Amino acid sequence: MSARAEEVPAAGRRLDGLLRLARLPGVGLVALLVAFALFSYEVANGSAYTQSLFSVFAVYAILAVSLDLVAGVIGLYSLCHAGLFAVGAYTTTILATEHGWNIWVLLPAVVIGVGVAGLLIGMLSLRVSGLYFAITTFVFTLLVVTLLADLDFTGGLQGLIGPIFPDFSPGLEWLGSSLVWATMLCLLACTLVSWAIRRSPFYTVLLAIRDAEPLAEAAGANTALIKVAMFGLSAAMAGLAGWVFCFQGYISPGQFEWTLSVNILVMVLLGGINSLWGPIIGAAFISMFPDWVNIDPFWQEVLFGALLLVVIVAAPRGFVGLLSGGARWVGERIGLGADRLARHEPEPPGGARRVIERIAAGHNDSDGPAIECRGISFGYGTGVLALDGVDFVAQRGTIHGLIGPNGSGKSTLVDLIAGRIKPDAGAITLNGVRMDGHRAPARARNGVMRTFQTAVMVGDLSVRDNVVVGLYTRVPRLGLRAGVWPGLPTARRDGARMRSEAADALGFAGVDGWRRARVEGVPHGVEQLTQLAEACASGPSTLVLDEPVAGLSTVETERVKERLAELKEAGMTILLIEHQPRFVFDLCDEVTVLNAGKVVATGHSETVRSDTRVRDVYLGQ
Repeated sequence: MSARAEEVPAAGRRLDGLLRLARLPGVGLVALLVAFALFSYEVANGSAYTQSLFSVFAVYAILAVSLDLVAGVIGLYSLCHAGLFAVGAYTTTILATEHGWNIWVLLPAVVIGVGVAGLLIGMLSLRVSGLYFAITTFVFTLLVVTLLADLDFTGGLQGLIGPIFPDFSPGLEWLGSSLVWATMLCLLACTLVSWAIRRSPFYTVLLAIRDAEPLAEAAGANTALIKVAMFGLSAAMAGLAGWVFCFQGYISPGQFEWTLSVNILVMVLLGGINSLWGPIIGAAFISMFPDWVNIDPFWQEVLFGALLLVVIVAAPRGFVGLLSGGARWVGERIGLGADRLARHEPEPPGGARRVIERIAAGHNDSDGPAIECRGISFGYGTGVLALDGVDFVAQRGTIHGLIGPNGSGKSTLVDLIAGRIKPDAGAITLNGVRMDGHRAPARARNGVMRTFQTAVMVGDLSVRDNVVVGLYTRVPRLGLRAGVWPGLPTARRDGARMRSEAADALGFAGVDGWRRARVEGVPHGVEQLTQLAEACASGPSTLVLDEPVAGLSTVETERVKERLAELKEAGMTILLIEHQPRFVFDLCDEVTVLNAGKVVATGHSETVRSDTRVRDVYLGQ
């Protein structure tokens, strides 16, 4: 035990033990379900006012949870959820009252139908990003509300009377209102899905898509497909909210106007964006505040807007963020969890060896080069080619250096090999497979991983969780299982294996003692080495390193040099870009020199080092 851990007060250790017990598998979930059942029972047997108040809250909470899955988790600020909500409510009402559909048949039909509509909206809207994405989704809500107000079969501005929800069967009347139970169960289902996703390793990939999309793509994630799928899931939840909402009385276009989309966003931001309970807390405030305080609707919207501005400026993590920040402050004062906060923890034995063994086990003895580029040309649209007819070959099981002065085209060639951009002309073959027509995720699935010149990482995640992103391709159907992750024994084993392999990779890179620290607070050297760990964690056959020792100390540089030599011994191919000539020529088997988008020299490192042209354009001699 570390010295810092020994200083933890006894009270802190006892409280920490209780928190560890609460985190045991199933304990927290059972407690949640018991609390949910007791609360729902009280509401279902309460007054009509209480039932109405909490039913509306539950519907808004479903909408807030659904929006947070896209706004908080992957950074897509949608304003179409009011429109999707309306589609679910009107579809259920019309088919149930006018066409006699059974409401239980309508439940999956509406959820799936609105989810598919969300997929279509996502595919169209995700062609743009940021403000333009919000505007595109906002137009959908305006269009839906306009149609609902103008069409005859929707009842026009006056709306429609919703269907009647069936009561409990005889013998279950003691449970109270069946509609309250249905509404609360819908909220519980959405909350559990959100909780399961956040407990899964897929959550780290989603945050990487939000904050470090190149990292997620390099790890093998099809980011566009995942964004559309998450948008579809979010839309399905909004459809579920519409299904249960229509049983509460009249529905009319005025209930789904654009202000509702804004209010849903306010719920998420006010309660705490990208948190499990924040959207629910925000929904409770926004839905119940008008009943607590009799205020003009106009001034109510003004107040909500002012609160939103205050939250954005003073407390961007919302109410939940304030609570968690306060809890951390108290915990630090009483010494709670100090052993978890200690950065330099002992390294698990054998981590580096296990990384090398995984790489050696996946070694490909096939003939032919690992990387082969023929006739590569690429321009950025300025009329000057960044690369002009470049031929480049890296043999299997070697370290190949790529050097040249600034602006020579090194980073462009690496981005082409890694799939971030596509060549204007030429062919790229990786491990015997033609890849120039494929994007970055296909590289990872073909055993090629990379690091970036400037570290691309998720600041909100720990060092270890950033490395977990690099293991995305090692777990089959990770995204499909995320919604029920904690309930799958195989998934729990996969999660434990990913955490263990991430810790091994960090030990290999020499930064395992920082694994629990958030990336946004670690030194630059730890960031750089974490990149190396993330790229090596999945055991790739080919590694592309873009200035891996930039900003590292002498000790850290020597450690990287030793590790790269070990990777080569295990059979890995390494493409290395670096500005330190001694590091490159001492380590690399072959070196290619670029200048002004053309190959100046390529061959054995000693031959290239003594080439007079290389001395002129790069070494300055």
